[in-house]
Amino acid sequence: MTQGTASPEVLRRSHHLSTFAHQGAVYLYHDLYGYLLQMSPDLLAFLDQFESPQKASEVCTRYADAFDGQAPQQFVDIFYQHACLMEPDDDELAGIWPMIAFKGRWNVWRRHGDRVTIWTAWGDRPVKTIELDAAETKMWDAFDGENRLNELRAKHDAKKLSALVQRLAHSDVQAIKLSAFPQSMYAKRPAMAPRYLTSTMPYRAWKPGDPLETPTTDVGTEDYYKDVADADAQFDHQETTLSHLFREPHPALGGKTYGAALVDALATQGRLPAQRVRVLEIGAGLGYVARAVCEALQARGLEVSYTIQEIAPALAAAQRTRTAGLPVEVREGDALAAELPSDAFDLIIANEMVGDLPAEQHSRTDVGMEVDGSGEVDEAKLAALGRAGELVKDLGIPLFDAPEPFYLMTGALELVVRIARWLAPDGTAVVTEFGERSTWPKLSTHLDHPELSTHFGHLLQAATAKGLTGSIEFVMDVLEMDRTLEGLATTRSHFRALRAMCADAGVDLPKLGYTRELLAARLGDKLAMDQIGELRWDKIEDRLMGLVPHEFKALLVRKPGGN
Repeated sequence: MTQGTASPEVLRRSHHLSTFAHQGAVYLYHDLYGYLLQMSPDLLAFLDQFESPQKASEVCTRYADAFDGQAPQQFVDIFYQHACLMEPDDDELAGIWPMIAFKGRWNVWRRHGDRVTIWTAWGDRPVKTIELDAAETKMWDAFDGENRLNELRAKHDAKKLSALVQRLAHSDVQAIKLSAFPQSMYAKRPAMAPRYLTSTMPYRAWKPGDPLETPTTDVGTEDYYKDVADADAQFDHQETTLSHLFREPHPALGGKTYGAALVDALATQGRLPAQRVRVLEIGAGLGYVARAVCEALQARGLEVSYTIQEIAPALAAAQRTRTAGLPVEVREGDALAAELPSDAFDLIIANEMVGDLPAEQHSRTDVGMEVDGSGEVDEAKLAALGRAGELVKDLGIPLFDAPEPFYLMTGALELVVRIARWLAPDGTAVVTEFGERSTWPKLSTHLDHPELSTHFGHLLQAATAKGLTGSIEFVMDVLEMDRTLEGLATTRSHFRALRAMCADAGVDLPKLGYTRELLAARLGDKLAMDQIGELRWDKIEDRLMGLVPHEFKALLVRKPGGN
């Protein structure tokens, strides 16, 4: 079945399909080929009409007005091309033999003698181990992305090979994907490579009739963080931060931790007072940055008073434990409602948290502009937005280049207003997050909660409007991070599986920004790196664990008026 192939008249649904859902979207995974299709529930209901053989024309007639003017036949053709629909008498398993087996991305396996064991941990599903016997291991080794299964069955037991393909391509495992073309062709033409070959399905299983999350419009995670139960799991699995990966001394930071490197950077820029420093950290995670910053400031001979404002009780408890014995006070509550004194802090840190603050989604027409990009803001319509409109007007946030629709970072803008009030004269604030200087916020859907990228230009505009001076920098440059080092690249699911494999060998593998040397030291003599597949390495600036460090920016602002 190739792209563009016309579908037959009578069709039935494949018996090898699984469905998943996340953030209001539905995904169809082909358990025999690894194909991955995103769709809406109504399209899945349309496909389910073919549970038994049906005439496509009759089903299309029933659904003629179901897809907002789109012809149902085009969906029939797409499903047929991806082996989701087929002729009633087709032998589905026979369809695999002309295909080529690729090892899927983000697999974890370990070789021991003539056997291979594969670990998977997709999303929040339990860790699964797949033991291959000696014959299956030889087949696994033959899955090189070049040889067709037709060729391989001449050298291996065909029945066992077919069973292995079904087992490893299934969404429970995702260790191989099948392709009509060899890897060498895609190597020369990477843009032609189908996305499913490098995609995975980490989301929860879903079937028609199950509740489906409503797509997110407004963003706000106040309730989400109040319900966090396991503080360590939150940052080891759900949402790893850049500072979490560098919480231990790291070669990319000259042997410093993230917090210590930040203090050195502030000292180099002349942003620390001479004797006493009053610090406020907003949303302090597990407390590693607070501890490191506090200790680094004390090591410079400064008298330190350190306040943490934390919305999540579980994280506040972790912070108190981690900073025990240090001059740190942990206050619980929402920073956007906190009553803190004006001009009270010499240093304010908001590290990787503004993307979690409330935001509102609006249409350009909500403020009087045209969807096509023309028009000007209507002051009356802007005022009708309430506090969001007030912030835009008072802070001078430009809306002319807003996409359709757009997100207003109301919580982040409110925080900047508060920071300007809380900072002492000559005080400095550091606000870090992933985002861009002039790109409007985009919603991240890979997490278990909505989170936005940050428009740092808007934050700088807000700071300037409130009398602060500042700049936008790369976090890597602020910390003087060595961009040339290579680090381990993973996904959340890949790291969970890797961690399970290491635990099986007696190795505890905390989530850190591993270089080859750091990982080798952690594995010690219990596990050789050349026994592990697959480990991917990339320049730290481009990918470290599941993050892209060059996407993280810092807003550095100062309040004039001091000595």
